[in-house]
Amino acid sequence: MPHHSRFHLGLVLTAALLLQTMEIDPGIAQTAPPEASQTRPTPQDDALRHIPDYEVLTLAFPPNLARLMVTGRDDYFAAISRDAPALQRLRLLLGFGESLHDGTTEGLHAYFSNPSGTLAPDLLIALREAGLTERAAVVADAIAAFGPTYPVDDRKRSDFFAQSFLRIKDGVVPDPKKPPTAVDLKLRELGRQFADKTKFRAEIEAYVRRDAGLAVALTQARAQLSDTQRLSYLQAQLLPGVSGFGESSAIREQIERMPRNHRTVFVLTLLTGEVFNGGLHQFFSNSSGAFAEYTAQALRDIGMTGPAATIDKALAMFPKPYPVSTQERRRVAFKHDWNKWDDQLDALTGAIDGEDIDGALATYAREQDILPR
Repeated sequence: MPHHSRFHLGLVLTAALLLQTMEIDPGIAQTAPPEASQTRPTPQDDALRHIPDYEVLTLAFPPNLARLMVTGRDDYFAAISRDAPALQRLRLLLGFGESLHDGTTEGLHAYFSNPSGTLAPDLLIALREAGLTERAAVVADAIAAFGPTYPVDDRKRSDFFAQSFLRIKDGVVPDPKKPPTAVDLKLRELGRQFADKTKFRAEIEAYVRRDAGLAVALTQARAQLSDTQRLSYLQAQLLPGVSGFGESSAIREQIERMPRNHRTVFVLTLLTGEVFNGGLHQFFSNSSGAFAEYTAQALRDIGMTGPAATIDKALAMFPKPYPVSTQERRRVAFKHDWNKWDDQLDALTGAIDGEDIDGALATYAREQDILPR
C-alpha cells in the first residue's frame, strides 16, 4: 500500500471465541486457519504504539505532491496558501523528504525528474529559512545543473533527462535506450548526500522543535490526529510484513507469530489494497492470496460477515487443501489463459467494499486500543 494513493488502509478485531461462533455457509467447504494463542505485547508492539514526530507532521500537513500531476504548480501553491508561511515551508520540506529513501542515492534525482521538481526553487528557500544550510547548498548545486534559468515547467525540464515521465500526458514516453544526460549524472552524484533519509528526518524534527510556532503546531497535530490517520500509520508499519512466498508451513508459522489484532490489520490491508488496484483475482494470484483464509476470519473479526462469505466462496473455487504457497497456487490455479473460472473469481470483487472495510477497521482498532498515539 505509495504510498498513498490507496495507502490509507485498514485495521482489525480479535477473540479466539469468534472462531467457534463465526457464520460459515454450510454449503462451502473451507480449510480453517490454525488458531493463534493470544500473544503478549513485544517491544516491537510498543514501538507501533508511538508515532514519531516526523510521521505526525506528514499526516497532519501532507505535502500532497500528487496535486502537481493533476493541476500543476499554481494550483498547488493556491491550495497551501491558506497555511501560515512556516507551515507552507514545512510542507515543501516534507515533500522533499518523501522522495528520499535510506540506502539509495536516487532520491534527489527522483525529486527533480518528477512533477515535484517544479517546486525546487521554493524548496531551496525553505531549506535556507529552516537553517538547513548544508542541505540547501546541495539543492542549489542541483538547480544550477540545469543552467542559468531553472525550468519549473515540467515539459521544459523533461528535456534534461534521458528518461522521464514528465511528458507522459503529451504522449511522450521514456526511451530506455537513451544514455543518461549530464544532468542525470550530476543529480545522482549529488544524491549521495541524501542517501540517509533517517538523518534528514531528524533534521526536520529538530527544526520544528527550534521553531516555537511549529513546535506548538506539532503538539496540537498529534492530539488531533484522526483514527483513520493513526490507522494508516500502523498499516504502513506492518507492511510489507510476512512473505507469501515459500513453503506453506513456513508461511503459516510466520503469520501465526503476529499478534491476532495486528494480523487482522495486516491481512485486511493487503485485501483492500489489492481489491482497489486489481480486484479479487489479483488478490488471490498475488502473494497476498497466501493469507486468504486468515482474511476471511479477519473480516468476521471486524463484523464484516458479508465480505467474509464472499472470500469463503472464492476459497471454495480452489483445490483442497487451499494452496497457501504463492508458487503452488499459481501453478495449480493460474497457469492458464484467462477463462470462465477467472471471470467468476473476478466477479466476486463487487461484494468487497474497501472503504467499508477501512471504516470498520478504524472502529475495531480503537476498540482494541491498538491505534498508535
